[in-house]
Amino acid sequence: MPTKNLEAVDILEALESKLAYVPGGRDREGRPLIVVNVPSELQPTTKPRLEVLIAYFLSIFSEETKKNGLVLIVDARRGAWRVARSCIRLSMMLLGALAASVIVVRPDGFWDKRVDSCTKSHKEGEPTYLTLTRLQFHVDFAQLPYELGGNRLYDHTDWIQKRVKVENYIKDATDLVARMIDLHQRLTSLDGFRMSESDDDLESYWGMSNELIYVARQVLQSGRNLVSSMSRESTKDALDTTKRIHELMDSIELKQLGIENSWSEMERNLDIARVIGDLEKGVSRVTDWILGPADAMLNSCCQVGFDVSSSEELRRRHEELELECRETYGRYAELLHKIDSLPSTRLSEDLKSQRDFMDFVCRSFANRLERRRNVLITSQRFFRLVSEYFDKTSEVFDKLVMGNRTHDFSQAGANLLKLEQSQAVLESLERELVKEGEKLSDILSMPVKDALGRDVHVDYGEDIVNVRDILDATNARKNIFNDSVELQKLSLKQIALVYTYESDAEQAVKWLNDLYDVLLKNHMEIGCNAMEIQSQKEEHQTFQETAKGTYDYGCQLANGARVLRLSCRLPLEDNARLLSRLRQAWKQLRSVGQEQLTRLRVCAVFHRSVEDHCSKLRDLIETVASLRRSLKPEDVAAEARAKAEIRDILGNREKLLLEVGRMVRLGRLLRTRLREPLYHQRQVRQRLPTRNGLLLKSLKKS
Repeated sequence: MPTKNLEAVDILEALESKLAYVPGGRDREGRPLIVVNVPSELQPTTKPRLEVLIAYFLSIFSEETKKNGLVLIVDARRGAWRVARSCIRLSMMLLGALAASVIVVRPDGFWDKRVDSCTKSHKEGEPTYLTLTRLQFHVDFAQLPYELGGNRLYDHTDWIQKRVKVENYIKDATDLVARMIDLHQRLTSLDGFRMSESDDDLESYWGMSNELIYVARQVLQSGRNLVSSMSRESTKDALDTTKRIHELMDSIELKQLGIENSWSEMERNLDIARVIGDLEKGVSRVTDWILGPADAMLNSCCQVGFDVSSSEELRRRHEELELECRETYGRYAELLHKIDSLPSTRLSEDLKSQRDFMDFVCRSFANRLERRRNVLITSQRFFRLVSEYFDKTSEVFDKLVMGNRTHDFSQAGANLLKLEQSQAVLESLERELVKEGEKLSDILSMPVKDALGRDVHVDYGEDIVNVRDILDATNARKNIFNDSVELQKLSLKQIALVYTYESDAEQAVKWLNDLYDVLLKNHMEIGCNAMEIQSQKEEHQTFQETAKGTYDYGCQLANGARVLRLSCRLPLEDNARLLSRLRQAWKQLRSVGQEQLTRLRVCAVFHRSVEDHCSKLRDLIETVASLRRSLKPEDVAAEARAKAEIRDILGNREKLLLEVGRMVRLGRLLRTRLREPLYHQRQVRQRLPTRNGLLLKSLKKS
């Protein structure tokens, strides 16, 4: 028979009969006891009552307890054996495998009449028959009620009352859990977006929820009180009942938390529904404004200007239009952020479509607005570059081309560098100008589309023609300006070369004067012998070659500057004076150098002649000495030959002494000449070559 729906109030009569009861004790292995009292006579109600009671007792214990096993004690002391045997069989059949052991208590007289073999062993599944006194070997004395000879206090009436109270609580708690599950399922299945349109349903569910939460608080409090009252009981049925009450309380708390979470979810859904409604309205307002007033304002702006001031004015108006659109852009960005922040499961297809359409419209309009802004920026930059290019070309032409007609040789290089730098800057400016003009022309030639992607007819033909005309005028001005600049650069380069050549020629004059000073200061000495004089003469010739090279270098520079002056039609007076100074310096240096070279040559000839005369005199002396040594008085022929040789020697001596006397006079004349300075007046310098020539001739004759 079913056991899940058995309650104490339904089987109260059977419970009160005490045909079977649960005393709360346990055997020595901790298994709970079920006691069956065998009635004196077998009544028609005995079997159904026993079935109901056993089934009820089994529903009290937990599955874990039943799995560990139960102990069935059948008190057969008062009834007939026939009745006892029937109760034993029925009880064992009802318990089945849950009966860990079956103990049958028989009266003492039963054992007097029964003859059993002492060697007979107990079989598995059979009951154990024993007397009341031997029952304590299986169950402790403290675990048995008074009826079975123990001292455990058991009040059957109180036990029934507690079971009734527990089952009433379990029934109330189970009903509450079922109602809470039903409410939770209904709240979970509700559509928050639909509920936002119907306040009546929402209020009814709110009332049900408040009522269940109030009842749950009372049931939980009752359960806590009931558990508290049963906390001192240690019986297995009481512990299992307490455990079940705790499970019910936990279930109630979980369902209560689930209902609260469902309401929170419902509130979030309601908030999201209201947010979605506001978002749809905001998306509609943004889209309508873009397609209406904003598109109309942008369609009315189709000019790019014709100069700097007009392009600046148009750009200022465009910035005002952008300021008007900024608030709408802010709402658009806010709407996108809010829509994208919503859970994807909450977004309806309508809102997604409206969001995508608003995004497309705003982006298209922003692209067109940005294109218009780029057009105006390019136009303004183009006209500024045109104005700057024309102004700077005029400034450079006036200052560096026309303003440099006066020939300032020292500033020609600097002016040329300025002109080249200015030309490079203007070329870069012109390239940028052409680039911006072509960019503006290309942008104006591109088609224009509105916020819906449709073509908008905007005629920029006149503006494109204007840009092309300005580019042509700029190109013509560039060609004229470059021709003038190139001609001016050529003139400045030639003037700079004239200045460089003549400056170097001036340096050559300075070097010649320095060489002249060095000559007078360091090259006036005359050596004491022929070798020293020869060394000085070679050094002096090298010095003269250096001076000659400097003079030739200066002449080439001066002549080159003269040619450039003739090419540039510049005056030649400064060049002529420079060339005259160069020649004068060279003439002065050369005359003094020649004088010094002549002196060195004369002195060298003098020293060689003196050395030659001295050598000849020593030879004569040695010849006379050798004749004296070889002369013998008795040799007449030898004496005659010696006299003849002496006459020849005397003749040679006279000639040599004549030359020595002449050389002495020439030496005195040379000494007097060497005492005279090299830098006499012009007239003195003109006589120096004559005297030096006479000295050389005299030395050569001697």
